[in-house]
Amino acid sequence: MLLNHKLTDEIKTEQVVIIHGLFGSMQNWSIISKELSKTHQVLLIDCRNHGKSFHDDSMSYHEMARDIIELMDHLSIPKASLIGHSMGGKIAMALSQIKPDRITKQIIIDIAPKKYPNHHTSIINALQAIHLENFTSRSAVSETLKSDIPNEGLRQFLIKNIHPKQPLKWEINLDAIAQNYSDIMDWPQQFNNESLIDTLFIRGSESNYITNSDTSLINQIFKHSQIKDISASHWVHAEKPVETIEIIKSFI
Repeated sequence: MLLNHKLTDEIKTEQVVIIHGLFGSMQNWSIISKELSKTHQVLLIDCRNHGKSFHDDSMSYHEMARDIIELMDHLSIPKASLIGHSMGGKIAMALSQIKPDRITKQIIIDIAPKKYPNHHTSIINALQAIHLENFTSRSAVSETLKSDIPNEGLRQFLIKNIHPKQPLKWEINLDAIAQNYSDIMDWPQQFNNESLIDTLFIRGSESNYITNSDTSLINQIFKHSQIKDISASHWVHAEKPVETIEIIKSFI
């Protein structure tokens, strides 16, 4: 099965693949993809169990990376630069280990090649506890989630995963995400081989996803890497799209 995707119409000699994070979709990258499409052909994707892509019980990084390779093969894209945020950044790093010859450069946004604590468990539990058949609008769901998820920006991000027409339903595969969550937060040691791909890590300076102590690990795996900071939280591209675009364009 192929991932749901959107490929910009412009015929360009360079391609970019954008990979969203956990609970995200290609829709989160519309502003940045529009700007990048001026110089590159941009491939936007919904990862498995996200957006309008297929649902599957398994979500290993090897499988999610292979999903993108299969899509690139289907679209006759021999080589591309990768942009990945959070979970999408881990997918990009896994892909560059599996098929380095298919990657021109990669931009990893606010994630390191390491295991993270399971800090989304309360969010997953809150979403699973919602019975969408009892609601008529996304806003009503958001109001109900307020006690468990007080951050309004996060709630608005999460409820975008609800198909807005009646009857309401989740587009994400919550059960599969919950089942595979520990693996999503982990990082397979098989992907710690040295990589010579030009790699840029963009770090949110107000985020703790990439710490100073992670620098040696990053440099150990990605020999041609650099780290740039943007004054933002983990959602770097959403909070500072202009700065993110400038850094991406100067790198690719």
